[in-house]
Amino acid sequence: MRFLAIATLTTVAACGPAVTDDGVPSRAEEEGPDICMAADHAALVGQPLDAFDQSTLDQPVRIIPPGGIVTMEYNPKRLNVDLDSDNTIVRFWCG
Repeated sequence: MRFLAIATLTTVAACGPAVTDDGVPSRAEEEGPDICMAADHAALVGQPLDAFDQSTLDQPVRIIPPGGIVTMEYNPKRLNVDLDSDNTIVRFWCG
């Protein structure tokens, strides 16, 4: 029984975020929180999707419709665009 409790706690602890105490920043901290330049597009929030010209960007872009299914892999350089049911831009975010 004791082994089961230890194994469970070890497994749960392994699911948490990696913590380093050597003072080395993570890759996200090194490159900054807005690597995909989402803030550069903030003026387009509330505009129709047609106002966003992704062809001028040299980075991956993912357009996410309401209720859309997205993969869970994290790409800090990818610009995500959330839309509402009227194809209006709701938010830009990295990932």
